[in-house]
Amino acid sequence: MNENRMIAVLALVLLTPGLIWALGDFRAGKVRMMLFSRRRSTVETYRDTDPRRFWAYTAFNLAVCAVVGVFAMLLFFKPE
Repeated sequence: MNENRMIAVLALVLLTPGLIWALGDFRAGKVRMMLFSRRRSTVETYRDTDPRRFWAYTAFNLAVCAVVGVFAMLLFFKPE
């Protein structure tokens, strides 16, 4: 396994817990902004109280997960 594939696998391993937490929060009707560290934001937004911020945070979290996932796949399948 070359270095690119190892970095891609590590990126996906780090992305998975954040994605699971974000999905669990979304199902519960609350959302927290995902940051680029292990510490998650303590500011929660609920779907019932502030739907506009809820959907904005959800879109940001989805964008972060998509970007990391796409670049991890590009690194994994990068020709040598």
